[in-house]
Amino acid sequence: MKPCMADLSNTKRNPLAANTEPTDEELAEVMSEALDLAMARKLESDAWMRRKLTEAVADARARDVVMVADAG
Repeated sequence: MKPCMADLSNTKRNPLAANTEPTDEELAEVMSEALDLAMARKLESDAWMRRKLTEAVADARARDVVMVADAG
C-alpha cells in the first residue's frame, strides 16, 4: 500500500508558508543584503550631493564675478 500524502511528514521547511518564521541565518542574510544595498545607495546619494554642491558653489562664484564686473 502506498503511503498517502497526508501521512508523510514534511521535513522540508516552506519559507513561503504563512506560519513559517525565518531562521536566524535567513534573517542575517537578508539584513546583510539590505545593509549592502543601503550603503550603495548612500554612496550614490553622497556623490550626487557633492556634485550638486560643487555646481552651486561654481554658480554662486560666477554670479559674484558678474555682479562685481557690473558694479565696476
